[in-house]
Amino acid sequence: MDKHTLDTPYPVGPVHFYTCEVKGDIIMFDTGPYTFLALDYVKKNINLNKLKYVFITHTHADHYGLENFLSRNSQAKIFMSKIDHLKFKILEGRIEISKKILIECGFNEHYIEQIKLILLNFVNSVPAPINYNILEESKFDVDLSYLSCPGHSKSDIVYLFDGYAITGDILLHNIFQTPLLDVDYDKKDRFNNYEAYCNTLLKLSLLEKYTILPGHRQHTSIEEIVSFYVTKIIERASLIQNYSQESIFNIIKKAIPYALNDPFTAYIKASEILFFLDFLSKPYILRESLEKINIMDRHISVMFDRLFSNKALSKKLN
Repeated sequence: MDKHTLDTPYPVGPVHFYTCEVKGDIIMFDTGPYTFLALDYVKKNINLNKLKYVFITHTHADHYGLENFLSRNSQAKIFMSKIDHLKFKILEGRIEISKKILIECGFNEHYIEQIKLILLNFVNSVPAPINYNILEESKFDVDLSYLSCPGHSKSDIVYLFDGYAITGDILLHNIFQTPLLDVDYDKKDRFNNYEAYCNTLLKLSLLEKYTILPGHRQHTSIEEIVSFYVTKIIERASLIQNYSQESIFNIIKKAIPYALNDPFTAYIKASEILFFLDFLSKPYILRESLEKINIMDRHISVMFDRLFSNKALSKKLN
């Protein structure tokens, strides 16, 4: 498996995509961002005449940015999840539900319009995906499987191929990947990233026998990465615990007021705070998941005990 690393214009920094050659054909996992440097790199380093399959882990711009270019300039079959397909197909509906959620979070309509414009600019900065196949409805003639691992986004996919696990953004070394606010299409309400993350944790043991290929930085170990992420959850949740009965907007205003100077930063912080509040209301879900995968060390256990009463942690799911 070959790793390709490209700079991005995003705070997360450089991104990796991966290729391998099987029987003369190239298989590609993610595409890199839509930048002139990325386009130039792919043109010079990937034989598009041999490109057969492209698998997208999730449709954040640094991971699918060149999908449109590859679709137009190769015969490759491109695959993305059904959830990502719906993300583009019902964009306006998602925006309207997201606006409703942000109003419930205490943002006024003028501020929400600013957030909307910024998010639409992000979407429009990358050519819309075309001529792709829905992963769950497709077959391919290579020995490849996949896992749905939502949390960072609703659509995160891990691909398992030839002893490798291509994990996108679900396992990142020393990066707190924001659990981005998204919509539950069926409920027409907010997608619960926190509960999704806790469920995804239970799948990570399946990856132990694979070589992990992350979307950013270098892989260390699943335990180290999960411990880092959970530590950040507890630390950051503790900063807003005393404000948990207030609106999201007021929490930002009191705990991280600088974020309101930039609508996109406010949106990111709102996404994180919703995740933290879900954690504060049901901490036992995370603890139970960590115990099941044997990543409940003394340090994390002490942090839990300091933040919550034993009574709160001993509750069972309804």
